[in-house]
Parts: sequence; structure tokens; C-alpha cells
Amino acid sequence: MEAPKKLKSPEIEKRPHGQTEVCPYLGLSTDADSVLNYPSPHNVCYHLIPGVVPVLSHQENCCLTAQYNQCPLFNPDNPGKLPEELIIVPARPRRFRWSWVWLALAVTALVFGILLVHFQKNSPGAGRVPTPTHTAIPFLLIRDATSTKTSYPTQSAPSKTAAPTSTPTPEVTRLPHTLGVVIGVQDKFIIHKVASGESIQFLASRNNTTANVIKSVNHNLVVPIWIDSIIIIPLDRDDPGDLPAFEPYEVADENTSLRAIAKSLNVDLAMLSQYNDLSPDEILKPGEWVLIPRERTYWYR
Repeated sequence: MEAPKKLKSPEIEKRPHGQTEVCPYLGLSTDADSVLNYPSPHNVCYHLIPGVVPVLSHQENCCLTAQYNQCPLFNPDNPGKLPEELIIVPARPRRFRWSWVWLALAVTALVFGILLVHFQKNSPGAGRVPTPTHTAIPFLLIRDATSTKTSYPTQSAPSKTAAPTSTPTPEVTRLPHTLGVVIGVQDKFIIHKVASGESIQFLASRNNTTANVIKSVNHNLVVPIWIDSIIIIPLDRDDPGDLPAFEPYEVADENTSLRAIAKSLNVDLAMLSQYNDLSPDEILKPGEWVLIPRERTYWYR
């Protein structure tokens, strides 16, 4: 993760003696006596050694409220281990996918085929026109002048009517929903992998939107953003309007349909189809990304 920036004073809450609205064991990673008054990866639980970062939802519902005494670690006489589902852990590296191997093999076969055709066209003897051979024509036997000529009626060959030709309709190929590809028609988005040195403000300026809009449409966004994390960027918007929050989802299996994704993730199929500009029975390939609509929170306004 990028080095944390020095936070402005309005975002830091200096806890007075006897503070009852925030857990006394919660503090900044750089200052145990101060705490951010909103869920953040900079808030550390010092009841454990070494300190750990509780998940944002646990901070919101417990650590930063008067209900902090409901936390399983709050009892100082019974220190234990915070459950793994309540701890922020770094994302695991993505597994190697054999689909890239098959793609490389297909490209190699295509290049080999092009070279083979090129070699055949330029090989010696290619393109020569065969010399026509003469066919012997039999002589006509001419009868003498006194012989009677026999005439036969001639028939004209029926004229052929040309069959109407139909113009084939070109097949429209859908552009795969990979990283950086524009998704949607009325509301347009891209799914982006954060690179080193990029910030929310930088990405907002580059895509004609605002940092608040990006924060509003990303479900459970961790700020500051991490390198290699996947975020959703709306294009050409200065207000989130009635957009839901979205969660990026990468397709892993072959023959996965949008309908199957909606069923497995318990998502409204109509909204899923609308925001991804795909039909409900559209088949997606491994490596494609889908916008999963979620309930929007309003931490960032």
C-alpha cells in the first residue's frame, strides 16, 4: 500500500480522558492517542499485540459507537484473538489462469498459418497458367451436290433468369468487458486497476468526474486506495445521482451467463443487465468483469 499521507486536523479526533463514544483501544497507526472518526484502515486496535486493523463495517457498527463494549475483545481481563472475518487482510495474488496459455497457443497457430500461406504464394511455379493443349477436330464429310440435304428444326435454348442475390448481414461482435473497456450506454463506467502513484483525485480528473462520485459508487471502498486494487470509475459525471454502489466481479468459469451470476450473488437481474448493457442470457468468458449493483452508503458526500 502507498505510504499514508499526513491527515488534516478536522479528520482526527483527539480523545479526551473518559471518552465514551469511541473504543479506548482504537487509535491511529502513527498515534495511539488519536483516532479517525470514520471507518479507515488507519484505525488500529491496540488491544492485540501486534495491533490489527478491524474491518470497516466492524468499526462503523462497534468501534466508533457507544456500543464498543459489545466487541469480543473489549473485556481487558479476557484478551483473545480477533476473529479473522473482523480483520482487514491484504488481497491474495490472483491464480495463474490457463486461459492465457490457450490464447498464446492460438496466436502462435494463427501466425504459423499466415506464414505458410505466404510461402506457398511466393514459391517457384506458383501462379503459372498451364499451357492449353490442342484437341483434334474431326473433318466434316461433304456429300456430293446431288445429295438431298436434310434439315432439322432448330430450338433456341431457354434464357436463364438470374437468381436474386442476398447481401449477408454482418455479425456484430460484442467487445469483452475487460479492464479499461467502457461499460454501459446511458451511464458509462470503466473498471480500473490502480497503478503506482495514482490517487482518487488523479483518476477523477482524468475521467471527467469527481472524487466524491468515485467514492459514492464503489461498495466498501478503502481510502487511501491500494496499488493493484480494482475500483469502478464513472465517466463524465459530477454527481452520483440515483446510481447504486457497485462491486467489481471477475468471471472465472467458462459458459457463465449473466442470469447465473445474478442468482449466485442474489442480485436483481434487471439492474445487472441494465448497468452492464448485456442480455440476461449473455455468455461471458473467463477474465471478463461485471458491475454488481449493491446498496450505496453515504460515508463520502
